[in-house]
Amino acid sequence: MIASGMALLGVLLPTIPALAQSPETPETLQTLTLLTEEYPPFAFTQDGEITGSSVDQVRRIMAEVHPDYTLDIVPWARAIATAETDPATCVFTTTLLPERIPRFKWVSPLNIDTLMLVGRTGGKALPRSVEAAKAFTVAVHKDDLGEIFARKQGFRHVDTAPSIDLSLKKLLAGRVDLVLLTRKTFDDLRTQGEPLDAILDVETTRSGIACNKAVPDRLIADMQAVLDRLIADGTQAEMERRYANSAK
Repeated sequence: MIASGMALLGVLLPTIPALAQSPETPETLQTLTLLTEEYPPFAFTQDGEITGSSVDQVRRIMAEVHPDYTLDIVPWARAIATAETDPATCVFTTTLLPERIPRFKWVSPLNIDTLMLVGRTGGKALPRSVEAAKAFTVAVHKDDLGEIFARKQGFRHVDTAPSIDLSLKKLLAGRVDLVLLTRKTFDDLRTQGEPLDAILDVETTRSGIACNKAVPDRLIADMQAVLDRLIADGTQAEMERRYANSAK
């Protein structure tokens, strides 16, 4: 399944549309709103502060290209809906999916990861294929990659929750059999001592900052240039290592 995930990346990358300034796009932008969700290690609240590997990248980018911004954590469904409708809003860490690409302007990748099925330690749900996993109840995060993947694949028993925390509580309580998570989140939870087991890798993913299409192209290009530099000089990798053992 990993091979098919990598093939998906090959499809996604060339399909990102070239930047095109529309007549309606403002030439300047005042305060930019950046929204994310509680999703360690990428973004989470610790001691009253928003932190995480993606948050650090975004703060670095904005400090260089557009210091007039706000950053907030809200439920994912609200975050992505706001970014699509508000002309001065971006959302991260957002998985690049074929149906999402034309709806936003993109700065990526903030993260390359693997979507996987996770079970509780000692659980009896041990599918060895996506088809076999359809026999089990799988918890997903509303409007996130996991739910999109499960619906597209035709999972018959999907339990949707507004947060990852709630899905995990259901899993550990035995109310669902499996949960769809990214590998980096799974590794983070295991480091914290959560009794979870990796069951099956299902897809490779690529994520970034998704901005409303009214955000000026010049700003998007400047953001991308900084991110490209963070990747090239190893800063992105160092930020990811910094949060490898992050706690919520």
